[in-house]
Amino acid sequence: MLKHVVVASAALALAGCGGRAMIESDMSRAVSASPSSPWLTVDNPGARVLTVAGLESKEKVQVTPDIASVVEARLRTALQPKYFTDLIINCRGLEVLVGAKADAEPPSLDIDMAIDCRIVARGLIAAKSYRLHESRKLDTASPRLDVAVPTLIDAASADLAERLWTDVLGTGVKR
Repeated sequence: MLKHVVVASAALALAGCGGRAMIESDMSRAVSASPSSPWLTVDNPGARVLTVAGLESKEKVQVTPDIASVVEARLRTALQPKYFTDLIINCRGLEVLVGAKADAEPPSLDIDMAIDCRIVARGLIAAKSYRLHESRKLDTASPRLDVAVPTLIDAASADLAERLWTDVLGTGVKR
């Protein structure tokens, strides 16, 4: 009996020391619903966990399937209707940081995304680095990071799609 009490006490002590569970954020539906677009790729698969700093404790949000796949799916959905033959967009070096500003008025959750993209539009080439920032109001009592983080990824991806399309047109290609 004493052994069970000691094990239970140890488990509770570890849980009190920040042994919080990973917050799951499943975005696989958005990825599976996006069109197939071999002309648009976002390299850097594998990164799945985002650490959210700025709250009472650092929280970890695991994005499924992975962040690059989600960004690629969002770009495909936004840009597929605008596609023309001989257009290739390849992005790499995706970096994503998420942080909370709990002391700000109003409190916010911010995402900063950086990525390098190369556009080949009918032989015309453009290479550009993109820096994106999105912010969302944060309820510090119930931050709901499983919903807030995907919302920020969507918003940053939509902004990236707009900027990419502007740069596609900026190459001077005739559609």
